[in-house]
Amino acid sequence: MKTVTVAAFNSLSEAEHLKMRLIAAGIQAEIHDETGIDETLEFSRVRAGVQIGVPRADFEAALQLVYAWNAAVEAEMTLARRRDRAACGPPPHGAESNAFPPS
Repeated sequence: MKTVTVAAFNSLSEAEHLKMRLIAAGIQAEIHDETGIDETLEFSRVRAGVQIGVPRADFEAALQLVYAWNAAVEAEMTLARRRDRAACGPPPHGAESNAFPPS
């Protein structure tokens, strides 16, 4: 299947999660892992070498799923940060972050 890249990741495990979501939505998806080291070079390849490809006809639908997935991940991270701050308790007295000192 000839594919178009819809997302790139630094690791195979990160890519697997999105691939499974795309397949569950009825979109064929392939992982192309280009993170290997070329032995003829003295350096390794750049990061984000794990790419998810989808058929060109499914690209727009896949991209919408990627956007939704990113938004969900970002929301989870924001919630986790809020929980962490709440667990630490309020800031010490006088530690509020005001732009100007009290007059």
